Amino acid sequence: MSEPDDSAPLYGELLESARRLSFDLRGGDTGAGTESDRHGMTPEWSPLYGTPTWHGLSEPERRRLTRREVSHFLGVAIWLEVALQIVLLRRNHGVDPTRADVKFLFNECADENLHSLMFAGAIEQLGERYSPLDRVMLLMGWLFRTFAWDEVAYGIVLAGEEVFDVMQRDWSIDDRVAPAVRRSSHVHVVEESRHMSFARQKMRDRLRGVSRVRRYVSAVLIAVGAHIIAKGLVNKGIYRDLGLDWRTAKQEIDRNEHHRMMFRRATAPLVEFLDRERLLNRVARAVYRKSNLL
Repeated sequence: MSEPDDSAPLYGELLESARRLSFDLRGGDTGAGTESDRHGMTPEWSPLYGTPTWHGLSEPERRRLTRREVSHFLGVAIWLEVALQIVLLRRNHGVDPTRADVKFLFNECADENLHSLMFAGAIEQLGERYSPLDRVMLLMGWLFRTFAWDEVAYGIVLAGEEVFDVMQRDWSIDDRVAPAVRRSSHVHVVEESRHMSFARQKMRDRLRGVSRVRRYVSAVLIAVGAHIIAKGLVNKGIYRDLGLDWRTAKQEIDRNEHHRMMFRRATAPLVEFLDRERLLNRVARAVYRKSNLL
């Protein structure tokens, strides 16, 4: 599919921005397990924050909890970024590599690989380990990278990026958070702003002139993808590893209005964009409400 002429200047501007402001934190590790005296993320972003279980934990236990949780969050981010690359590189294999949008795509994939290395390094510096994803996420990841078409791929990844963007803006400026997470959050926020602009424009390009049926189906699939990402951020293995009762923890998370409020705040920019692009039909709205994202 050829690139719409009116979008080429934007892609060129994004590529120029990448030349002027990019980071590479490879080789910046200070040693594994050296940041146990800090939270893994801003405590208010813990799904358990404010619950009876949270209040029953000592401060060192709360720090350990947030380090385990953020390690899982970063693992989900890596999973999402790898899946995006598979989809987009497959769909752009053999196209004109001198097109402005394709050149920026190559730059984005380079960024995403460095982000994955950066997040893996942050997990190690926290002294934590990667938490395996559940089977539903693994299955949906396979379906996504195998069958997703352009606006669905960009929309699902945009949903994940918008959530991480809002969360990491908080983490990057919070002195309670481990330096490895603060550094990686700052880099991710700066570089993902370009990626999100790219994804939004690509979605506009692909939706131009499509049928009402395709727009409807795409809207629902993007909502389902966002739902899976949001629910996948809560991993029962984390809480069991810490000796917490999973059934109690799950009930408290599900009822935690603070947790819902934080995630609605995180997805507010996404919801505004989807509404503007007519990607919030009745079914999609119901899915976002079920995910506590609307």
